[in-house]
Amino acid sequence: MQAIKTWVERQLADTEMVALMASLLVLFGLLALFGDTLAPVLVAIAMAYVLDGVMDLLGRCRVPRLISIFLVGAGAILFILFTLLAVVPLLSEQVGRLVSQAPHYVSSLRDSLHTLQNQYASWINPDYVQRLASLVAGKLQEWGAAVFSFSLASIPGLITLLVYVVLVPVLVFFLLKDKGVLITWGQQFLPRHRVLLSRVWSEVDIQIGNYIRGKFWEMFVVGVVTWLVLWWCGHQYAPLLGALTGISVWIPFVGAAVVTIPVVLLSFFQWGISDATLYALIAYGVVQALDANLLVPWLFSEVVNIHPIAIIVAILVFGSLWGVLGIFIAIPMAALVQSVLQVMMGRKSSEVIAENVQEH
Repeated sequence: MQAIKTWVERQLADTEMVALMASLLVLFGLLALFGDTLAPVLVAIAMAYVLDGVMDLLGRCRVPRLISIFLVGAGAILFILFTLLAVVPLLSEQVGRLVSQAPHYVSSLRDSLHTLQNQYASWINPDYVQRLASLVAGKLQEWGAAVFSFSLASIPGLITLLVYVVLVPVLVFFLLKDKGVLITWGQQFLPRHRVLLSRVWSEVDIQIGNYIRGKFWEMFVVGVVTWLVLWWCGHQYAPLLGALTGISVWIPFVGAAVVTIPVVLLSFFQWGISDATLYALIAYGVVQALDANLLVPWLFSEVVNIHPIAIIVAILVFGSLWGVLGIFIAIPMAALVQSVLQVMMGRKSSEVIAENVQEH
């Protein structure tokens, strides 16, 4: 107990370490208590990171910052309007078609399983096939009902969505315009001696900024390419699958595995066991391979490497704490924790070296 008490007293005597821990506790506390309320602010911060990279590019071309803000803002507003007026209605139509066709897909799947059982009667137990068909059919009907009920339940949230559409661009504008002012305002609540806190903030700012910008462009490229590739193959749900594939890149490993299921099922429902299904799945696999081996190394060359086990643990932990929001911010939070641990271990190593020097 005495050793623990001595260690605690030693840590509390370090004002910089106390300030760092207190800042982290405040951050996690705000997310835990007001995560849903602060969602527009978090979205605005993420968009500001993405647009700040474009502004840096314009700044290298010697474009004044205020003009850069208006140019980037106008481009972002046009992109949002195009998404709301063209992409969202198309995806809604695709979801509605999928829900209406669900009974036909269930019947087609049941017939295919029976055909498979008849062809390989000596290998496949008919009772097992019947149970499997009933289970899959029930799951598909359950998912269809869930999608339909979700669409009905989301109608009251349209007003909130419209408020966010107006609120988020305003927040992004002021985050870009008054970035220095906001940082200076926040620093007045921190201790004067904040070398450790400034070092952590600098590292985390670079890592999270690179991660968010890289993920945004990866989502855009992978989603559009998947859409075009499946459209070229003649897939009737190419826009929906492209959007799902793009969104899935925000959830490493798990997202790609989950989104593969609807790609396989919807391809099978459209073409059955045929060459067209095989070609579509091969094309989808090529897109995933190029993303993992070409696009990701290029976009994330400056991001600190986090072990896959740490990524999965972060998704599980923050997802259980904050739901969907936690899944999407799991990697930035993992980068924050990793930076803090690295700084703490580096500081501890420096103190040990200093003590050894004093002893000798």
